Amino acid sequence: MHIKIGEVETLRTENWNITPNDRQERVEVIGGTVVQDFGIYDEVYSCKATLAAEAASIVSGYAYDRQFVDIRDVSGRILKNKRVVIKKYGYVEHFEKEYYWFDLEFWEV
Repeated sequence: MHIKIGEVETLRTENWNITPNDRQERVEVIGGTVVQDFGIYDEVYSCKATLAAEAASIVSGYAYDRQFVDIRDVSGRILKNKRVVIKKYGYVEHFEKEYYWFDLEFWEV
């Protein structure tokens, strides 16, 4: 399973998730409950991706430069203008110089 992040295709993608971004919450008050409702926003997409070193550098640049890129998800759907957020990353065991894994999120801003 692969996704495309900007111009980079992952070597492997795991745990592709779509989290609804429904911004409402229940607030307990004296004598009852109130609901604060700030609306529904675009979903947050997340996954664990394995990338070659050069591709990892490009994706890191997207994140650190706050660049908006298109994402092609696992079903082939194009998600336009998403921000790449790196939650965690590390080396692929036994291939520390060639491959990295990333826990990523893709946001709409």
